[in-house]
Amino acid sequence: MIRIQHLKKSFATDFTLSVDDLTVEDGDRVALIGLNGSGKSTLLRLLAGQLAPDEGEIICDFPKEAVSYQPQSPYAFRGTAEYNIRIAPGAPKDLTPLLQKCRLEQLYKKKMTALSGGEQQRVFLARMLAGGCRLLLLDEPLSAADLQTGEYLSRALREECEATGKTLLFSTHLPKQAFDIANKILLLDGGRVVEYGGKEQFRTPESDFGKAFFALWKG
Repeated sequence: MIRIQHLKKSFATDFTLSVDDLTVEDGDRVALIGLNGSGKSTLLRLLAGQLAPDEGEIICDFPKEAVSYQPQSPYAFRGTAEYNIRIAPGAPKDLTPLLQKCRLEQLYKKKMTALSGGEQQRVFLARMLAGGCRLLLLDEPLSAADLQTGEYLSRALREECEATGKTLLFSTHLPKQAFDIANKILLLDGGRVVEYGGKEQFRTPESDFGKAFFALWKG
């Protein structure tokens, strides 16, 4: 379980992330959504220990070695796609099921430098899923995926977390990805939590910002 209490993190740009009280249960899949600059990446970095809060605390039941964080621009190690997946701590010997889920069967022997941005992103996702970590913190993990690729990667991420019981927090600017993957949604605006709860409640948001945000997405 993760519990956030009276958390604040301020920056010289006059931006402040403020989270009063937030709980993530084991096995939850939480989508962080909101406009650019709303605090999604900052919250993930705080949870990952990349940043220290100015005030408040984060109580995390997961030991440090059980937490895996992926930034928006992950590091690609030299070598093949397969090497970049197997380097994950706890990766299984047989990668076949994971390669199939991420549709990497034809790519895993290729060098990372020969892959497109979208193909590399599939490798990065496979690397995260291959590891034995119980808490995954992913910043825009499907941002380079086209519509079709995004759909099967969303399914792979959701199914893998469901099957293993991993807890997931990920940021996205696409509500559709949030609904496809998450069981809970956290809506941020200007560094503050506007709404948080089961994804079904977001079919009819309570806040004015939530209504405007989802109306804009629906077009």
